[in-house]
Amino acid sequence: PDVAGGRNPFQDVRVRRAFAQAVDWRRLGILDEPGSSVPATGMVPAGIPGTPEGDYLPPFDPVAARALLAEAGYADGRSLGPISFIANGGGYDGAIIAMLEENLGVEIEYATMEFGTYQQRLAEDPPQVWSISWVADYPGPNDFLGVLLGTGSTANQGGWSSAPFDDAISRATSAADPATATDAYADAMAVVRDDVPTVPVSYGTSFSLVRDGLLGAAQTGTGILRLAGLAWEDGQ
Repeated sequence: PDVAGGRNPFQDVRVRRAFAQAVDWRRLGILDEPGSSVPATGMVPAGIPGTPEGDYLPPFDPVAARALLAEAGYADGRSLGPISFIANGGGYDGAIIAMLEENLGVEIEYATMEFGTYQQRLAEDPPQVWSISWVADYPGPNDFLGVLLGTGSTANQGGWSSAPFDDAISRATSAADPATATDAYADAMAVVRDDVPTVPVSYGTSFSLVRDGLLGAAQTGTGILRLAGLAWEDGQ
């Protein structure tokens, strides 16, 4: 998005890294709805077939974050101007704002929107900082990577584009064996970690309660109850 003076500070990777390293995402993931989510370690949740092992989140380092911001020309965080943070209403939004303001000295202007209006805003004029949840369509790493962040993807609402990322996704989706695909997805996740178009916070978990006599109560590959297969035994 455009900002005062026509300069968007978030086009500078040092600014994005500064904001990423000023927030303790791992702690937020632990505190986010205990029992219904687990902390993220990268864009692809553990358990998805082909997920690379390892931690692909930016490090929490407020000192390095302030140095990056100064290197980008914003030694005083207030010189960035008010930062627009709009969300659909996340449980950890307040903690993100508090850490950014404390660790970078920036001013955050926060607002929430009803989901439909929020989706329209993201499609037409994304704010500088925003958050959203994602439910995959199929259990594969690319549904969390190329689908969300590939150049020109309709789900890439931030408009980020990276040739190294796109190359890694191309290698992964054309790989002839699973190990090669996983290695390429690891490269893609490393690009996301270092270029910081987004930071994953937590993976949601879900539970279903059923009783005897209910048939076909199984989850899809993405963990959603498959309603089309439900039926009762005769006499139920």
